[in-house]
Amino acid sequence: MVGLFRAELLKLVKRRTYWVLLVVLAALIALLAFIFFVLPQIIAEAEQGFPEIEKPEAYLFGAQQVLGQTWFPLILAVMFLAGELATSTWATALTRNAQRWQHLVSRLVVATGGSWLAMLIAIGLFWVATYFFAQGEGFLSTTEVVGVAWKSLLVMFTWVALGFAASAWLRSVGPAIGAVLAFSFGEGLLALWEGWRTISLSIHTSALLGSLDFGGLGDLLGGDIAFGKALRVVLGWAVLSSLGAWAGLQLRDA
Repeated sequence: MVGLFRAELLKLVKRRTYWVLLVVLAALIALLAFIFFVLPQIIAEAEQGFPEIEKPEAYLFGAQQVLGQTWFPLILAVMFLAGELATSTWATALTRNAQRWQHLVSRLVVATGGSWLAMLIAIGLFWVATYFFAQGEGFLSTTEVVGVAWKSLLVMFTWVALGFAASAWLRSVGPAIGAVLAFSFGEGLLALWEGWRTISLSIHTSALLGSLDFGGLGDLLGGDIAFGKALRVVLGWAVLSSLGAWAGLQLRDA
């Protein structure tokens, strides 16, 4: 099992796609920080169109914006698994002395870890911009910082598992990427519908980190959600996605 983790980690480090995605993520976070904190100061008329977010709440807001970039773990997950399933790589891997679930777990852990590291870097970049450009004073407590870290890990695991589930069933990079990105976009739109809002992954992901009422969006999204409910919904998605990935590998390989 250790050998599988080592092999997947080497794949991640050597995979050019990971570093390209990381650069794109950093550029996008820099753009978001500019839009929320710098642009309103440059163009006075724009202030009325932007939410007034001050420190220390701005730090949590930044973490929510970063974790909202679900395309990163989804694309990374698809590249990790669908790329192998579409070729003979997966079949070859199964000939080693390891069971199917061990291959799945090793890839799931490494892809989640890579996504988590990228998100922590992006959150750090947003927080640096917040420190220098946002209004207000103060920072998050140690407990809140630790909370952002472990909640980010859970969120990344969930989205990576979703990407793996799509990959396990579709077994092709293009269709799998299209499916997961369509789900991510569509799920965000469905969150505006009250019926879906109670199980929306995107809304409950943000609710894990705190209030949804930044910039007056609380009423539109149904108001604040209790932490316990948000955690249950995200965990539910994580479990279902993991089971979906395992079932896809089991049934499609049969």
